[in-house]
Formats: sequence, structure tokens, C-alpha cells
Amino acid sequence: MSYYSGDAAAQPAAIGGSIFTYRGTGICIKLDTFLNILAKGEEPLVIVTNEGYFTKIYKYVTAYKGFVFFTESLDKLEFGSNIEVIYAQSLSTDI
Repeated sequence: MSYYSGDAAAQPAAIGGSIFTYRGTGICIKLDTFLNILAKGEEPLVIVTNEGYFTKIYKYVTAYKGFVFFTESLDKLEFGSNIEVIYAQSLSTDI
């Protein structure tokens, strides 16, 4: 059974996968709030990337209760052993 019919079936392919960006639930928050959210999870997952040539900006992403939370910092954060960290080449926070 298809939920798309006619021209609507081609719409996700035409968008090129960015359909999830437009339907995202991403929330930009302050660093201290981000750390508080991490403290609430038993084994949280954090995705980290950095950008910038002269000044590094570290971007952090985690999920909590169905929402995706983003934050940025000029400092590289050190995480406890209970937090799984994935280092990514880039992150798209354009939600």
C-alpha cells in the first residue's frame, strides 16, 4: 500500500532526502541546558563535530524524549564514560 499517489509519489525523491530536515524537531539550547539533558539520560549519545579555521566551534547534538537538541561551544567538552560519543565530519542544524 502506498501513501503517495500521482505526483506526490515523486516528491520525496525530488527533494533529495531533505524532507526529514523540514519535518525535524531540532531545538537549539544553551550549553548548560544541554549538559543537564545529558545528565538525565542513563547512556546518552552525543554527536560532535567542529568547524572553523582560526576559531574552532564545536557543535553537539543529542536526542531526549523524541526531540533533537543542538548546542555550540568554543571549548571542546570532555564527557564521562557513560556517554557514547560519535565524531562526525559535519552536522546540519538547518531545521
